[in-house]
Amino acid sequence: MNLNTQFVFESKLKRNLIIGMVIGAVCLAWSAVGDDAFYTRFWTNYLHNAVFFTGIAFTAMFFLSGQITAFAGWMVVIKRLWEAMSQFMLVGIVLLLVVVIGVWGHLHHLYHWNTPGITDPSSSVYDEIIAGKAGFLNPVFFTIGTVGFLAIWYFWAYKLRQNSLAQDEHETPSFDYYKRERKWAASFLPLGGFLSTVFLWQLIMSIDTHWYSTMFAWYSTISLFLGGLALFIALILYLQSKGYLEYVTREHLHDLGKYLFGISIFWTYLWFDQFMLIWYGNIGEETIYFKERMDNYPVLFWGNLVLNFVVPFFVLMRNDTKRKAGTLFFAALLVFFGHWLDFFYMIKPGARIAAIEAMEHSEGGHHGSLKSDIKDLSQAPDVSKMPRVLAGVSAAAAEQSHQGNEQQPTEKIPVTGQGAQDTDHQEPAHGGAQADTHGEHAHHAGDHDGHDGHHEETGRGFQLGYTLPGFQEIGVLIGFLSLFLFFFFRQLERAPLLPLRDPFLEESLHHTTGVYIDGEEGGHDHH
Repeated sequence: MNLNTQFVFESKLKRNLIIGMVIGAVCLAWSAVGDDAFYTRFWTNYLHNAVFFTGIAFTAMFFLSGQITAFAGWMVVIKRLWEAMSQFMLVGIVLLLVVVIGVWGHLHHLYHWNTPGITDPSSSVYDEIIAGKAGFLNPVFFTIGTVGFLAIWYFWAYKLRQNSLAQDEHETPSFDYYKRERKWAASFLPLGGFLSTVFLWQLIMSIDTHWYSTMFAWYSTISLFLGGLALFIALILYLQSKGYLEYVTREHLHDLGKYLFGISIFWTYLWFDQFMLIWYGNIGEETIYFKERMDNYPVLFWGNLVLNFVVPFFVLMRNDTKRKAGTLFFAALLVFFGHWLDFFYMIKPGARIAAIEAMEHSEGGHHGSLKSDIKDLSQAPDVSKMPRVLAGVSAAAAEQSHQGNEQQPTEKIPVTGQGAQDTDHQEPAHGGAQADTHGEHAHHAGDHDGHDGHHEETGRGFQLGYTLPGFQEIGVLIGFLSLFLFFFFRQLERAPLLPLRDPFLEESLHHTTGVYIDGEEGGHDHH
């Protein structure tokens, strides 16, 4: 076999990826044009893609570590690709540092827990529930739990890769470098497994500050892994089309396809488990997460399930489809986009609510959106001069004010009549939890009006960038994907594609799954 083990990062590919990054930067800036006072669309687009691609790099390292620890020999011929993907965590540190700086400098309002005075009992924006979480939800712990943990993971990924490269030249008959590699891999598993929960709680789940779910870390990590696995498969097929990885056979692709199929089923189990337990428990602080999305974002809610379960299930269920490059590439692209959309679904609705709450709780023009705190609804600002995402809440508040429904500033006001009209279906926290706190979320007070059609009154109406991705969101995806691929290919060209002195190389080169298909285009399976 004439092995082509050195990747060359051609200038044409570099140019195309640079163009993609420019498109992403332009679309990211474009998403700030006409944005609300807190630039919510801009910051959510940035956070969404920064977390998604950094998370893919983390899961690449986690999967590689698990395979090495388990003495898996089949994947040695593609090991260098996992290593190259994991190195993107270095870029992720820089990307997420921008989010951290935004938290310290109050440059964005992605996280309602970061509102000044929210944990101070004497403040007009005091929130008892958030105050109870202040030991965890604060800028110091946020910094440690994001950039700090990511730096630890990158150090392990860097050491593992350096040891793997050194093995090519300095491996001993007793496999000393391989043994060191196993130590780095095995020690990463608990670090990645335990710390990733806090990492995702801080960056994603804390957007919906009152909400909590014990399944969230599992769910979001598996979503990241599936996105990374789908991208990995697409990259292998791309490299093979360019004449590389000729030693990666249909047997290897079949195994990767089985992972894509099987873990998509596992993701579906987690999706259903999280949803079913919260639905059955019917605790308001938990159900509000799904109620908001089912009522006001139904295309996202159900489309998420279709893209990430129905499509891979029916496409990849047959053995032969996991061995056909075209079908596998198509399935991988759909799964990749589906899990990118999954993170859009996790981030956008909660961040949109946080922007609405920021308007409601704004004090002294802190964020630059209001010049004074609205103590009386009759003093509500001119809706026509407000950003669209916030205007609906102010309009509803002003309308209730004229109807004589003024409330004290420490009470939340239902912006529809649902709270009074549909008492038989109120969830526990929707009618009681908010009454004993001064800063409870507006959506806990019964403003989820998906059944009475008043979307525009509450700022939950259809809007590109929140309800569904718009051109800006797709452009930002292209930009971040181009950045990821540029860094990936740079790492790939710095080392041989094949670890020639890995003890499991021969096993990997002759790997077989024991499944044979009659003919090039597939046929009956023989086991």
